Amino acid sequence: MNGILAPSLYLAAGLAIYATLSHLLHSRQSARSTEHRLFAAMCGLMAVLAVGSAQTYQAGTVEAYTRALTLNVYLLGPFYVLFAAFVAAHTRTSARWLISGLLVLLVITWVVNTLQPYSMQYQVIDELRPLELPWGETVALAVGTISPWFGFGVLAVFLVLGFALTTLIRHYRRYRQTTTLLLLGGIGVFVLFTLQGVLARGGALEMPQLAPFGYVVMVVMMSLVLNRETSERLRDSESRFRALVEQSPVGIQVLTPQGEIRQCNAAWETMHGAQASLPGGNVLDRPDAIDRHIHEPLKDALRGHYREIGPLPYTPPARPDQSAEPADPDPATQTTPLITPERWLRGCIYPLQDARGEVQDVIVMQEDITAAHRSEDALRLIAEGLQARSREEFFQQLVLKLSNLFAADYALIGIEDPEKPGVVETVALCTAGQIVENLRYDLAETPCERVLEIGTCIYPCDVQQRFPADEMLVEMDAESYLGAPLLDSQGTLLGHIAMVNRHPVEDVDKAMEILGIMADRAGAELERLHTEEHIHALAYHDSLTGLANRTRLHDDLTRHIEEATAGHLHGGLILIDLDHFKTINDALGHAVGDTVLGAVADRLRSHAPEDALIVRLGGDEFAVVLPPCARVRETLEPELQAIAERILEALQRPIIIGERTFGVGASLGCVCYPDAGESSAEALRHADIALYQAKRAGRGGVQFYRHALQDEAHARLQIEDGLRQAAERDELDLHYQPQFDAAERLIGAEALLRWQHPEMGQVPPDLFIPVAEETGLIHGVGNWVLEHALMQLSQWQAGNLQPPRLALNLSPWQLARPDFVDQFQARLRRHGVDGHALTLEVTESGLLRDLPDAITKLGALRRLGMRIALDDFGTGYSSLAYLRDLPVDELKIDKSFVKELLAGGDRTLIENIVDIARNMELDVIAEGVEHPEQREQLLALGCTRFQGFLFSAPLTHEQFVARLHRP
Repeated sequence: MNGILAPSLYLAAGLAIYATLSHLLHSRQSARSTEHRLFAAMCGLMAVLAVGSAQTYQAGTVEAYTRALTLNVYLLGPFYVLFAAFVAAHTRTSARWLISGLLVLLVITWVVNTLQPYSMQYQVIDELRPLELPWGETVALAVGTISPWFGFGVLAVFLVLGFALTTLIRHYRRYRQTTTLLLLGGIGVFVLFTLQGVLARGGALEMPQLAPFGYVVMVVMMSLVLNRETSERLRDSESRFRALVEQSPVGIQVLTPQGEIRQCNAAWETMHGAQASLPGGNVLDRPDAIDRHIHEPLKDALRGHYREIGPLPYTPPARPDQSAEPADPDPATQTTPLITPERWLRGCIYPLQDARGEVQDVIVMQEDITAAHRSEDALRLIAEGLQARSREEFFQQLVLKLSNLFAADYALIGIEDPEKPGVVETVALCTAGQIVENLRYDLAETPCERVLEIGTCIYPCDVQQRFPADEMLVEMDAESYLGAPLLDSQGTLLGHIAMVNRHPVEDVDKAMEILGIMADRAGAELERLHTEEHIHALAYHDSLTGLANRTRLHDDLTRHIEEATAGHLHGGLILIDLDHFKTINDALGHAVGDTVLGAVADRLRSHAPEDALIVRLGGDEFAVVLPPCARVRETLEPELQAIAERILEALQRPIIIGERTFGVGASLGCVCYPDAGESSAEALRHADIALYQAKRAGRGGVQFYRHALQDEAHARLQIEDGLRQAAERDELDLHYQPQFDAAERLIGAEALLRWQHPEMGQVPPDLFIPVAEETGLIHGVGNWVLEHALMQLSQWQAGNLQPPRLALNLSPWQLARPDFVDQFQARLRRHGVDGHALTLEVTESGLLRDLPDAITKLGALRRLGMRIALDDFGTGYSSLAYLRDLPVDELKIDKSFVKELLAGGDRTLIENIVDIARNMELDVIAEGVEHPEQREQLLALGCTRFQGFLFSAPLTHEQFVARLHRP
């Protein structure tokens, strides 16, 4: 092998193989393992490329040259792909699309290189011409036609080189690293060698192509860059680790297996002192105060075991300035304590072992945990000790704990007086470890004022000089002050907590941390108490009037009844219902109604006894509860009567709101407990019965509960319950009482409702009709009557009977329904009944509820052919004024007037009714005629229509049908 060119390439191949192995090893422990692996792959390809290039120089035939050249082209493609990936990884640049494109180009190159007979570079090789180099070496040079695909490959190479150059230049501008310049230089040389190779292969230069040596130069430069960066990172890592150890707040000591000190950091020296940290000392032979506590764990670690330390108490060594200077004997000028307080540490000891498991060094790490230890103590004391049963006890325990933790002379929690701004009242005050009586003081020019203004304040000494106007500090002989605000979860200021001492504060940071914890705890407790008070107010008070509510009434009344029963005492309960409040509320709106309720509440507060509980039950209902007292019922009832009448008189007085004057009035029901019931529910039920009777008696009165009222209420309830199901159980029936003229001819009949109760038997209408009207059941009952009466009329007409007019009674509640006329007309159409066959009877009192509406509806019914009769005329508010406007056809004289005719009573009223009817061209009929004498007198007065037992009792359906068949 003559010459130097080919041997140089073989040497380069050997160096590339070495670089491949070296960087593969580096990749296992380097932070840039990806770059090392990529570079190792490039070096492996470089080794084969160098050998292939040497074979082209030494080829003796075209076939040998072509084989070597084809192999080189196969290897150049992946080499450039790896090179682009290396540059991207080195500069942390995303090149996913470039790599993907290069892989596509690689496949195309391999296909073309396989299909071309003379590789991708040549289309035809005519001959191999020997070329003698200046130093006498002869190499083979191919002569032939360059393939067009060669230019495609050259463009791909320059694409990769362009990406590398631009990426590295941008990386250098950003980070200014020398290694980037080295890499740029290597790529620059490689570009020159590549240009030379292109020109030589293209025939422009009469010399061998030297591109393989460009590869070698670039690989060498890249290797230098990687090695240099690895060395710099190693030095930087060592420097950071050294700084980490030296500057660590954790004390670190390195020992030999024999216990000798190799190295200590600054934190260790602070904890142990300079003498105990000197290298060469032996912690086993000459242990310091801390080492003596960890003697056994040290021995275990020297034998290869991991051990934890602490927590352990320790006393830091005195500082040189403290030992050199004498203590100041004057406590007034001494601002820091000379006695160093006890502190706490914890840590671990572990061995450093070699591959054989032998201990090379022992690492001791210790950390000062004094702050955390004291915080844990404070939290533990708070958690264990602050289980108070009341607000006062909680805050007292809190200031006691604060005083005990720091030996504070004074500890307090203060809240500003809401009624006197600028004045603070303590809710807990501790002096010398003892709870003392709370006090009040002015905030002005005090440290507490600063706390409330700006937040946490620390005055470790000379607090009196800072606040000379604070007399309380003078009385306390205060030297230091620490205070923190009490805030709720929304940041609202609730008060403050403070600690006052006659000496300077030793550990300000720790004291403020503990004080902050207790401030948070106290603030949370204050917020909880405020929330509980608010919830209690919502649960037990009426938001509109501020009076107690129904829940509070039940709770207090239950307790009062239990006390009264156990102690043979008696108390009173008054239920109050406003008489005309609904009218005010409906006419003027809820805002005015609420104002009236507030005024009623104020009057109840003014006129009820001081010890009474005043309650708003809801709506316009109130209650007054008198607590039990040592009186018998006979004595208490007159007193309760007087109180109720005083309240009634107060509520009957006009209420003036703005320019309006309202008359309310009330009805009151009273009971004495425990006679009225053994529970609050029973007492309220009995009081409600009494209230109902007061309303029935005409309102505006006072009624006491009696047992007879209970029986009446029970019967009323039984009637109400029975009525709800009477129609479904087929308990209702219609009877018909005929009406006659003077010649005793049948002119009509009144349909009368009858109810046969399974237990009570026949229930009179004057018992169940009022209950139906009060409970709203009258609508269902009335609809049943109308439906069945019209059905009977329809059946009679279908049976060729010609019944006279049938009179149906209308309740004022039925007539008041807006859709009554439409529904009645629909019933007429459904049953095929002509309105001329009906007479509708209404009462005077019912019409006067809404006279214009009644006139409109009665007029509409009258236009349907029905006659309108005014029932019980003369018993209500008989007036010609409204009678003139009413669409009435007939007046019915009430049976109470007819009854008086037997006893020689006054006939004037009946005579006047007949005259009114005659003058207004109205028919008149007398009901309740039971004796011939009554008939004769009515005829003499001009009444010619009658209804009563003298003529016929009310008949069942069958009886009335039989009567209709009679001539």
